[in-house]
Amino acid sequence: MMVALPPPNLFELYYDGSFHDRTSDVRAPVGVTMSRGVPAEGTRAQPSAADMLLDNRHGDYSRRNPMSALWGKIGSNTPMRYSVYAGHPYLQLPGDTSAALATPDSAVLGVTDLDIRVEMALDSYTNSQEVASRFQLAGNNCSWSLLLGSGLQLVWYPDGTFASQKVAGIAVPMPAIPRQRIALRVVLDVNDGAGGHLVTYYWAPTIDATVWIPLGSATSGAGTTTVFDGAAGLQLGTNTGLVGTGLKGRVYAFQLWDGATGVRKVNLNFSTAEAGGTSFTDGGGLVWTKAGAAVLANRHIRMAGEVPAWPPQRDVSGKDRTVPITPAGITRRLDSGNKPLESAYLRFIRAAGPVECWPLTDGAQTTAATSLVAGTAMPPLFSLGRGPLQWAEGKVADWVEPVALIPPSTDATMRGLIPASVAAASGWSADLAISGLVDGSVDVQLVDRGAGTDADNRLGFTFDMDADGDRILVSVVAAGATSSSSSLLTTLNAPGIFDELPHHIRLTVIPQPPSSNSAWTLYVDGVNRDSGTYAVVADAPLSARLGWFQNAVTSNTPSVGFLTVWTSAGPTAASMYTALLGFQGETAGSRFLRLCAEQGVPAALLGKAADTTPLGVQQRETFLDALASIARADGGYALEQRDERMLFFRPRCTLYNQPPALTLDFSFGVISEPFRPLDDEQLTENDVTVMRIGGTFGRASRETIAEGPLSVEAIGRYDEEHTLSLADDSQALQQAGWRMHVGTVDGLRYPQITLDLGNPRVWPLIRAIYLADVGDKIRLTNLPDDDGPENVDLIIRGYKETITAKKWTVTFTCTPAAPYDVLQLDAPGYACLGTGGSQLASGVSSTATSLSITVTGGTLWSTAAGDRPFDIVVGGERMTVTNLTGASSTQTFTVTRSVNGVVKAHLAIPLAIPL
Repeated sequence: MMVALPPPNLFELYYDGSFHDRTSDVRAPVGVTMSRGVPAEGTRAQPSAADMLLDNRHGDYSRRNPMSALWGKIGSNTPMRYSVYAGHPYLQLPGDTSAALATPDSAVLGVTDLDIRVEMALDSYTNSQEVASRFQLAGNNCSWSLLLGSGLQLVWYPDGTFASQKVAGIAVPMPAIPRQRIALRVVLDVNDGAGGHLVTYYWAPTIDATVWIPLGSATSGAGTTTVFDGAAGLQLGTNTGLVGTGLKGRVYAFQLWDGATGVRKVNLNFSTAEAGGTSFTDGGGLVWTKAGAAVLANRHIRMAGEVPAWPPQRDVSGKDRTVPITPAGITRRLDSGNKPLESAYLRFIRAAGPVECWPLTDGAQTTAATSLVAGTAMPPLFSLGRGPLQWAEGKVADWVEPVALIPPSTDATMRGLIPASVAAASGWSADLAISGLVDGSVDVQLVDRGAGTDADNRLGFTFDMDADGDRILVSVVAAGATSSSSSLLTTLNAPGIFDELPHHIRLTVIPQPPSSNSAWTLYVDGVNRDSGTYAVVADAPLSARLGWFQNAVTSNTPSVGFLTVWTSAGPTAASMYTALLGFQGETAGSRFLRLCAEQGVPAALLGKAADTTPLGVQQRETFLDALASIARADGGYALEQRDERMLFFRPRCTLYNQPPALTLDFSFGVISEPFRPLDDEQLTENDVTVMRIGGTFGRASRETIAEGPLSVEAIGRYDEEHTLSLADDSQALQQAGWRMHVGTVDGLRYPQITLDLGNPRVWPLIRAIYLADVGDKIRLTNLPDDDGPENVDLIIRGYKETITAKKWTVTFTCTPAAPYDVLQLDAPGYACLGTGGSQLASGVSSTATSLSITVTGGTLWSTAAGDRPFDIVVGGERMTVTNLTGASSTQTFTVTRSVNGVVKAHLAIPLAIPL
């Protein structure tokens, strides 16, 4: 078929509260060029970028002209979207209770063990929605429903009645970001062989995955069960009343398997549907019909960004007026400054909204401490007594801003007023960060808003850190009109804070009406160290005092900072201490989400944060540098979402053992020029050192030829050093080993793969091409003999797309995917681990099916039938091992020859065992 160029497209600008179609203004001959992801020679994702030329003969884009129709409506960073309509459709559901896609009852819908799989991209994976069901309450034809909310939930009915309902679910977050494509799977084993039944849950990047990742824990139930096979049809997205709403988002594919027989009964992929249609017949003969506001759509948003500028242009005559625009992703704007982030601790305090905070991070020439809380109009702390603080010379921790240093021979007090807070009347906390206090004392006092009368004493709560006595004293002073009293509430001996390490001290006071008491708690480094009650009801705090005494001669001078006041709803003491320590041990996924939230940037994570790399102390960097540090340590990608102005993080763990998102048959002519495989050593790292920031190093190398063709002995030393944020020293060696593994993959490189979407042979692949994203896998098959006999897998790092009246191409920037096929137990094709070394004991002919193998690595091959089949490579020929015998170092393999088309005889050579 001939592909019309340019393809149907949509260019939108956001103004007047919504997106507006401005497609007719895009000059088609010039077209649109878009890029996204990591460039060919880069290591860091760049802002998405586009170039296009807009017709401005109507003057709408002359934003400085008051007569322009868009005057005051567009400007710097006006949001934009560019979409293309292409390929066979998906199901678009609006989330209402009537929208659905359904097929009537059929014999293929009856199964013994349910195995439900659905590939979708939802607007939210946390809202309660019904994904799919076979449910008809009338006539007692209830079979099953798959629900999504705080997790996955399977509902089934053994006898068809609603009363027989059984439910099994998991309350775990779905490992997907909004509008991110993901496949979910639920399996019901009605008889687990032990007198019960079992429901298990999985996820994968696509529905065709060969490896499904467990999601939460399997749910077991007492007694065997059944699934009723009644007269209800199968429907996607409708609402049966089990949850509040229907599905909202896209459905790309659905499959129903009979888990008892391993037979796929329903395979819906919309390949036979037409965009805009109302019904179609799938490849298995089932007729599907849409209902309500459901739509069969094929729109793909190729870029969501912002237009930074609108430069007007005109030809010599002045009649042809245009505006060239260069839309960009939000990281262009986020990278506009060079100011480093505040420390993790200061950012955490600021984001949590304290009643008051004096960071004490003022400059060396300051005379008073400035409040962190904006708009309070409260006076700063001021100093009384002998000797000022030494500003900007103190250090609570290396990763925290310089704070105030208490010099020797000083005995002084600083005071400041606290803003009125209704919430603080119900309870408050006072915090101080301190380090290096080994001589003298530092105290903090908060005075409440009592009237200071005999009937309403003004209370002053103090925690005094006394290094000379190795203790913390908590006391309270009650002052009335005619008398006052002082009470020692506790003495905490040996609190463990008088050293050079960072420490966090907190005193919390909670009034307890209607009783006449106030509860108090002393926290040290996030831990409750003492608590009690005081027989007066405290009020909200009025003022804070920081006091200290330092001996005349001492080499130990303490640093103090971040005097902070919270309401009872403020962060916990434990979370404050974690923040003070720079969130060491926080996973890459969690840090990414936290930093984006603190910065006010919409963001999401693909997969689970717990599966990402634990990181070290958060350093002071620019926002984008911090995100790059996260991605560098984890080995994943931090970049912009394609169809929304937000960021997302795709961690390394989501790159493992993927099915190909796109398969390209070279012999079919779907890959365009330039096609330039490279057989070089550019990515080689065979001697890798990883330095842990603030810690030790780890080194891994491949030294001898026996360790591979890219070893030091084979090609020379290619040594690299990486400095990474890691949680503990043990990770340095692990990271070095992984990076050496990635850097010693032996094979051709395919840095760029270009596809001509105007090529009729490429057109059937258009939906797969458009769904493929950064981090997905491309598989190349039937390559020329020069490239070797094996399929080649590549990871997409980025892409560039060009659409004009005569051209429509996508060029993927790629890196080898082989390192990401890793050992994974219970995963078909990924659960085989080779021995330390094996080779042919004797040569074989080109047709021999029995091989005598000598094990040189010390570990014999497993002879268990359940561990076969698996593939081996001998001299470039792939063979499948179907039987294996032998209890000594010489074992016998029975093989199927020439799996990859290579036919040849072999001498006694080492084997390569692919995983």
